[in-house]
Amino acid sequence: MKSTVTHLLLLLTGFYCIFVIVLFFSQRYFIFFPRGISKSKEAGLSRFSPYEVSIKHNGFTLHGWFIKKNISPGYPLIIYYGGNAEDVSQNLFDLKKYGNHSLLLMNYRGYGNSTGHPDQASFFSDALFILDHISKTYNIPSTDIILMGRSLGSGVATYVARQRQVKAVIFITPFDSLVNIGKKLYPIFPVKLLLRHPFDSVKLAPEITVPMIAIIASQDQVIPNERSMNLVEHWGGESHFVIINNADHNTISNYPEYWYNIMSFLAEIGERSV
Repeated sequence: MKSTVTHLLLLLTGFYCIFVIVLFFSQRYFIFFPRGISKSKEAGLSRFSPYEVSIKHNGFTLHGWFIKKNISPGYPLIIYYGGNAEDVSQNLFDLKKYGNHSLLLMNYRGYGNSTGHPDQASFFSDALFILDHISKTYNIPSTDIILMGRSLGSGVATYVARQRQVKAVIFITPFDSLVNIGKKLYPIFPVKLLLRHPFDSVKLAPEITVPMIAIIASQDQVIPNERSMNLVEHWGGESHFVIINNADHNTISNYPEYWYNIMSFLAEIGERSV
């Protein structure tokens, strides 16, 4: 009997170790879900071709769209960072909802028509390079730029806001750290030690002093509301949050309150510059 129990424990330990190793080396596939642009979708996007931009960084081509209007302190440029399974081109069909604001939509490595493979390090380095490139090329001060990050993109926006003095930040269904989310999903595994892409926004948040608004879905089954609120509570500057009732992680932008709060925040930030 004792020998059987020992063998069973050894077997379970072996399976546990194997699973830990698999998690460590394959975690990219649990975090990033790159979406390309199909031929049929490309046809629908052809009317936006005048706005297309490609930026080369570290041997990779980053593709997106730059809808440039009159950028000023009252109408800052919005740089949008998408979610972990989002091709940002879908936002082109909402351009009218952004009013007179300019918008920069760039796909991460491996997403859309951007080359390469996704990881935290490339997301961060590419985001900084793109902001600096656009700022220098078009003579746009970083203080005339607002960062908008959705879901995983909130981690990218937080990192950039810590590195550059931007005007403000908009979060959509944000999280404090993938470590905290991972701990809830995989409570029996040493997530903090295993995770190579932690997107640890809560660690950077206290050092960021620009205004921020977080728009949260009350029925979010992907990012628990407490993970969003923890980021809000640790923000170093003026912070606001709005919880949209009945919305979930993927449908939040379908609600009128979503656009109302985004445009109200943009108007308020713009008025402060007048």
